[in-house]
Amino acid sequence: MMLSDRIIREAAERYPTPLYIFDTDALLERFQYFRKHLGDEIGLTYCMKTNPFLTAASLPETQRIEVCSDGEFRICRSLEIPPEKLLISGVLKRAEDLEEILDYCGDRALYTAESPSQLELLNRMGIEGNLVLNVLPRLTNGSQFGMDEETVLSLIQRRAEYKGVEFQGIHFFSGTQKHRLAKHRKELTKLDEFFRRLEEEAGFRVPMLEYGTGFGVPYFEGQEEDVTSPEQLSEFRDIIAQMSWKGAVTLEMGRALAYDTGYYITKVCDVKTNSGKNYAITDGGIHQLHYDGQIRGMYVPEVKILSGKPEAAECAEMMHYSICGSLCTTNDILIGDYACRPLREGDLIVFTRTGAYSVYEGMSLFLTHELPGVVLYSEKEGLAEVRKQMQTHPLNTPMRSN
Repeated sequence: MMLSDRIIREAAERYPTPLYIFDTDALLERFQYFRKHLGDEIGLTYCMKTNPFLTAASLPETQRIEVCSDGEFRICRSLEIPPEKLLISGVLKRAEDLEEILDYCGDRALYTAESPSQLELLNRMGIEGNLVLNVLPRLTNGSQFGMDEETVLSLIQRRAEYKGVEFQGIHFFSGTQKHRLAKHRKELTKLDEFFRRLEEEAGFRVPMLEYGTGFGVPYFEGQEEDVTSPEQLSEFRDIIAQMSWKGAVTLEMGRALAYDTGYYITKVCDVKTNSGKNYAITDGGIHQLHYDGQIRGMYVPEVKILSGKPEAAECAEMMHYSICGSLCTTNDILIGDYACRPLREGDLIVFTRTGAYSVYEGMSLFLTHELPGVVLYSEKEGLAEVRKQMQTHPLNTPMRSN
């Protein structure tokens, strides 16, 4: 359920714009939605790179938190997340970072191995720490992530040589915004065949599959849930059930869980007409708003217009605007053509479905604008500020040489 206008107005009055609001109740409802349609036998992992501010809220519902950097690990440590909840992933694992992680997690977390040398590093550090680390070799989809089938097979065939690690299963992720189940069916069929090969050629029965679904989500007008609809999720569950391999399955998800929890609030700061075209300039911009697939405001996302003067909101006249941000680049177009009642300075433009990546991905330091504040909302706790609006000029100011 979408946040009410009252709550959004209250947030914009209490905190400066631009501003993010993330609805933690909506996140938990999303987890429950997937559990209802996938069944309790399939586990869920929250990918915190989607939105780190939802990490703590996900804990009651998620089996694991996927961590892809030392910085993300430090967030989890500061939140006192139990090591058993952590999957230490990421294509880069430096020895100095692993030392810090192992000091907190030891052998209680899961670790992915992205390459033979990364496996060697994990094995060495396990032996040096008198530990046996739980490892998931990552199978590539043909990208820079993970290893090909022959490499994974060879490593598992030689698993007795690795005294500091124990293989707990296979990790696989092929990409994001996948809107057709045909892609998932093809991937899971291929995994089924590879797992059979591991058992036949390496005597290794895969205990667990950590599978990044990359479920696509709708962002723009005219789009609806497809691959995450109840019918499609039921079919997806059947695809897994039809695999000849049987073992534990955990689905990694981020965007599909978080996208509909977020609101990005901007304020109209200027309205003008150039050569017959209307422009509304906001205090936000493309450096803070990310919709996968959006290019120069070509598509219209779901937005709400809240009048800065409620008494002036009622107007039958409709006008077309190019809604732009505050950056000094012609690319900073949030919506290229949007029809609404006449806009005025002080009006709020609320972009919905911004729970995934907007707060975390993009060129947030470009032109040294402020970082938006972040507010969490739940019915129980109300609005809670978790990051104040931050000035970025200290980050972009060169250090003086002595």
